Amino acid sequence: MIKVGLIDDNYFLLNSYKEFLQDFSDISIVFTFMSLAELTKTMRQGLHIADPDVVLLDINQPKHAGNEGLQTILDAYPHTRIIMLSGDDDEKYIVQSLKAGASGFLIKNSKLMDIYSSIRDVYNSGACLSPKAAKKLIDHLKGNVSEQLAAKLTKREMELVNLLKEGLSYKEMAKRMYVSVYTINHHLKNIYQKLGVESKSELISKILQKTI
Repeated sequence: MIKVGLIDDNYFLLNSYKEFLQDFSDISIVFTFMSLAELTKTMRQGLHIADPDVVLLDINQPKHAGNEGLQTILDAYPHTRIIMLSGDDDEKYIVQSLKAGASGFLIKNSKLMDIYSSIRDVYNSGACLSPKAAKKLIDHLKGNVSEQLAAKLTKREMELVNLLKEGLSYKEMAKRMYVSVYTINHHLKNIYQKLGVESKSELISKILQKTI
């Protein structure tokens, strides 16, 4: 069961997400708030809230500029994976969110089924990006970083890194590369060892910060 928290200041969207997601047998909605302030107030009051596995977080939070809200959640729930929701697909928001520790970035007009799939992907140690966000991220990563990676990795490993940039799940990457999920995991372990990282999120973070 995937425990999901929802935070969005748009009442209609918040309830749409809740009503849609709670119909899935593998999803349990543990909280819905219209702001981070509501969540922090509830926590200060000592009311019990189950630790969420995944949180959908509206990027625009009153009193929490930019990614401050993301850090607030990670401080309270270190093992939670966060998917940022935004009405704006500006490259700077995407890059800043992933650098700050988000596991995904979706545009608010994403189909509800895509949001459900993204929650599953992120929960299973994946990442998720809307198609527009993925393209903007790839454009951001072009240049010196790719050259540095190519000097350290095999052609096959570079192919996998490029798929990682698209925010694909392990299953999707395996299908794209015509291999098994086991093989994807094997390649990733080799990549992590060569680049001195321990997870996909750490790898993406180092690429974004151009510290490879």
